[in-house]
Amino acid sequence: MNVKVLVLACLLVVSVHISAQKYSQVVLKDIPFEPNIELNKDLVEKLEDNKVYRSSSKAARSFIYWTNFARLYPKTFRDEALIPFIKLQPTLKGKYANSLIIELGKIAPLPFLEPEVKLTKAAELHAEDIAQNNGRVSHQSSDGSSFSDRMKKVGYKACSGENISLGNDQDGLSSLLLLYLDINLPDLGHRKNLFNSSYTKIGVSVKQVPNNQFLIVQELGCQEAPKN
Repeated sequence: MNVKVLVLACLLVVSVHISAQKYSQVVLKDIPFEPNIELNKDLVEKLEDNKVYRSSSKAARSFIYWTNFARLYPKTFRDEALIPFIKLQPTLKGKYANSLIIELGKIAPLPFLEPEVKLTKAAELHAEDIAQNNGRVSHQSSDGSSFSDRMKKVGYKACSGENISLGNDQDGLSSLLLLYLDINLPDLGHRKNLFNSSYTKIGVSVKQVPNNQFLIVQELGCQEAPKN
């Protein structure tokens, strides 16, 4: 059986306090994951009203959609996406899967993540930098600048966080599920980012890199203070 490897990295940033960078590498059976979930028309219409979303790539739009679907409909996401995915990939079973199943069953719907131009620009710039740096997944840019530096560069001044995924999944659902699972990452950094109720903004870039892999950079942000 062929396998595919996904590398995941998260960085949680609240104000100026930055957690240590964490990585997770997961090996999966190379089996297509095609869950039987109908697109939510209300969510699609809400996203289509957003100019940033409309101008994003098809792959980025898919990742934005599924991230919002999971936040708005956590129990449905658990039953119709997570559980079928674990059945398809039984090596994922264990304490991380069990805790996520419980958490998705208890959590209340979270705020909608509105696609935002500055966060999208930050995601695009970092994805391009990683691609030009031989696909090495990191939250630090090749010129040494930090995540906070990159947020300042695009002018984003509210709290923010970043998730990165590298693997064979173009539509993003499998990568998103693995970010939620946080296999072998006891601090559950990706999951904390995705479950953070303070975040209301999102920016995503999906870029194909060598070896037919897809890099996903996801920026999550709080509401910026209004200008005086």
